[in-house]
Amino acid sequence: MQTIKDDIAGRVVRFLTEKGVPADMIQENNLFKRPEKDAFGDLALPCFPFARHLKQAPPKIAADLKAHLGDIPGVEQVAVMGGYLNFHLDKAEMFRALYRKFQEDPTRILEWREFEGRKILVEFSSPNIAKPFSIGHLRSTVIGNFLQNLYKTLGSKVIAVNHIGDWGTQFGKLIVAFVKWGDRDELAGDPVQHLLSLYVRFHKEAETNPEMEEAARAAFKRLEDGSDAETALWETFRELSLKEFNRTYNRLNVHFDKVLGEAFYRDKLKPVIDTLKEKGLFSISENAVIVNLEDYDMPPCLIQKSDGASLYATRDIAAAVYRHDTFGFDEALYVVGAEQALHFRQFFKVLEMAGFDWALNLHHIPFGLYRFQDGKMSTRKGKVIFLEEVLDEAVSRIRNVMEEKNPDIPDSERASIAETLGTSAIIFNDLKNDRVKDIKFSWDEALNMEGDSGPYIAYSYVRCRGILDKSGNLPMVDQDSVAISHPDEATLIQKLSQAHGSLLLCAKHRKSHFLAQYLLDLTHTFHSFYHSCRVIGDDPAQSSFRLALVELTSATLKAGAGLMGMRLPEKM
Repeated sequence: MQTIKDDIAGRVVRFLTEKGVPADMIQENNLFKRPEKDAFGDLALPCFPFARHLKQAPPKIAADLKAHLGDIPGVEQVAVMGGYLNFHLDKAEMFRALYRKFQEDPTRILEWREFEGRKILVEFSSPNIAKPFSIGHLRSTVIGNFLQNLYKTLGSKVIAVNHIGDWGTQFGKLIVAFVKWGDRDELAGDPVQHLLSLYVRFHKEAETNPEMEEAARAAFKRLEDGSDAETALWETFRELSLKEFNRTYNRLNVHFDKVLGEAFYRDKLKPVIDTLKEKGLFSISENAVIVNLEDYDMPPCLIQKSDGASLYATRDIAAAVYRHDTFGFDEALYVVGAEQALHFRQFFKVLEMAGFDWALNLHHIPFGLYRFQDGKMSTRKGKVIFLEEVLDEAVSRIRNVMEEKNPDIPDSERASIAETLGTSAIIFNDLKNDRVKDIKFSWDEALNMEGDSGPYIAYSYVRCRGILDKSGNLPMVDQDSVAISHPDEATLIQKLSQAHGSLLLCAKHRKSHFLAQYLLDLTHTFHSFYHSCRVIGDDPAQSSFRLALVELTSATLKAGAGLMGMRLPEKM
């Protein structure tokens, strides 16, 4: 299909160029859109952008283009629909293009090279040391992981960064609490929960004993000054917390290139502060150092407290400078909740004011909140809903369903499948939503085996694998003599060909729900094909062709799910 599209694009570009349309108005990579409905064709060329320059109505431009293009190999029909010129492509030729790519490497069926040569840094997840993952951490983690996978599959060099919260006055509190009440055995057994309980106990004690806060400030000052005792405790807290985090990341199929906490940038703050001073950006307000952003309709950006301590903005500015100097990124994406929008606008603007032109290539990727419809979701710590509990609950519910419907599966195998399905269900339930909207979480929706869910995609994949396992020794499809005998074959080919466009939509908007919806559409299309077209029949040539469609569907589902961080079982 890509060859046909390139041929059409070349002809369109030549026509518009000959008509005098400026080159900057003809963006070859963005000429086409997917038609509003599949019945309208495979490619749609909007003619509206050229109307003003050509001084013609879009429908007239579309009609002139159709007359000029004439017959195009691989194009069955060209139709003018309002201000669009729609192309219906030869489905047999589309199949051949898809299958050639599949034969090169089934695991790379969704890989393209549009963004080759670009280097993109993605910061995501960023939990705080000594605190457990809450459900709120899930969004940043899975959205960021999807974005790194997406840009890699489109050819970019990606640097995935986990910006750990591992510095600040809270560590003085933890040190004091651990010295007073800590237990080494509990710390080794369940470090994050033990540290959380100590943190809670510290604050409760401090309500009646103000001296606790002063002791915490003194402990953190000793940590900042490099005291061996405090440093040893801090390193222990950090190491054990990261070990627990990695266990959760492994469950979610998430990986990072760099794990650099706030503490890493301690020795990089002064050069940044000196640069801001040299640029004349500093002001003093109530003994604190600020950068005035009144001209940009923002409150001032706090750089230094009155006692000389740095703030989040200072550390983020230092981190951005270090990352650009070290990695030389073309773009940096910060996957952080929408409530932090002002913070990112502020520190991006401060970098720009300081003369760092690349600050214009820093982007905040915001997302909405989680809201549980089931107020009875149990937790061990009151109002906070821990991510580990949500994953465990999903796995447990899936396992119960499997025990009821598939009692013959051995326990060890059932446990593995339930883990795969349960965690993937939680991931997909997040990523199928437009990230900027809040999510109303429903167990019934997330785990529905027949609805718009991760398990339904897994079920469709397993059905494909089952068909292929039963295919026997049928010959490989003869691509040169493909005969499409049923409309649902053509519809499935059309849907398979839309995978690439879905990825480009995801990249353009930095959102996952376009791919999620595509995968759901593909499963529905495949099931229609499966029910109306007998795959393994009496005609070997037809059976081989239909099996090839099943292979393409299987590979596309697995690759698409993989981009989202999901794992799919081979049976269920």
